[in-house]
Amino acid sequence: MSASFLAGATRRRLARLSGPAAVAIALTGIVAATVVSPTFAWQTSALSDLGVAPGTAWLFNGLLIGGGLVGLPYAWALWSATSDRLSQIRAVAFLLALVSMAGVGLAPAGHPLHVPFALAFFSLAALTAVVDGVARLRLPRGKLSLLTGVLAPVAWPVWLGWLGEGIAVPELVGAVLFGVWVVALSPERPGQPT
Repeated sequence: MSASFLAGATRRRLARLSGPAAVAIALTGIVAATVVSPTFAWQTSALSDLGVAPGTAWLFNGLLIGGGLVGLPYAWALWSATSDRLSQIRAVAFLLALVSMAGVGLAPAGHPLHVPFALAFFSLAALTAVVDGVARLRLPRGKLSLLTGVLAPVAWPVWLGWLGEGIAVPELVGAVLFGVWVVALSPERPGQPT
């Protein structure tokens, strides 16, 4: 094997690891901030409330930004494996979802760009999984990808219509489903052949 092939294979493996690392960083920030916050309540709060509270802002915002940056190589892994237009859309949607996630941390609640970044993240995260599901619909993982992409937006009216006032729960559902897609369903998840 040539040195360039090994370097390329190593780069791809590292890029594939960056997606799960980004998910772990962002979800750790979210969960840790909810634990240390004295005012956060799942029933009535938004996750973004954690980004403006003095005791949790640095943790919540910092790890969203960090997760967004760490995951950028994963977008390259998705793009470099594209073979059709849907695969390209999946890679771009993932990249823009990460940029939007970092934007939520850079523009905390109350900032004029906060809501656009938050809406973009949740929309693009779901779109990434839906496009992947459509692209690979004949495969079991494709069907599951489509399901995760559809369930994320469905969580919003279900929660707000019957179960709660705040939006933290549907926000967390969307973030976790995006994480499930990256770690377990994506065609570029770690452990795939290079």
